[in-house]
Amino acid sequence: AAHPDEIIFTSCATESDNTAIWTSLFTQKDKNEIVTTKLEHPAILDTCSFLSGRGVEVKYLSANHLGDIDPAEFEKLLNPKTALASIMWANNETGNIYPVPEMAEIAAAHNVVFHTDAVQAVGHVPIDVEKDNIDMLSLSGHKFHAPKGVGALYVRKNIPLFNLIEGGAQER
Repeated sequence: AAHPDEIIFTSCATESDNTAIWTSLFTQKDKNEIVTTKLEHPAILDTCSFLSGRGVEVKYLSANHLGDIDPAEFEKLLNPKTALASIMWANNETGNIYPVPEMAEIAAAHNVVFHTDAVQAVGHVPIDVEKDNIDMLSLSGHKFHAPKGVGALYVRKNIPLFNLIEGGAQER
């Protein structure tokens, strides 16, 4: 279970996704690679596209004809320069549920920060951020009856957080 001080409230999952990406790059100056899939939400894909034109190498895990991804291929893409692996938990278009706990464990073994966009998974699949080795998890409140404009980012205590906005010390 997450601790209250590991939850950062945001305006939406897009802000949470962006915070995960940017904080992973800004807090690990010696790492400049991201591993993700082409199946991700535009909040991930558009940010990665923007960064790829600015010196960040983005590696995309392939999917088969059913939209499934292979954890063994994922592991081959990780290296000491990988700042972040970001894999969605459940795909809103295909309904696929990805092996996030297995991939998070692989990332941890390679000292890579693991993020999941779990917007479509929260409330539908069992999630235990500690047991599942999740470093960061994005969610959107409106998917489980909160008002629109409410999001959150879970950030494991040992993961440094970069302030995207200066001026307030609340929420780390």
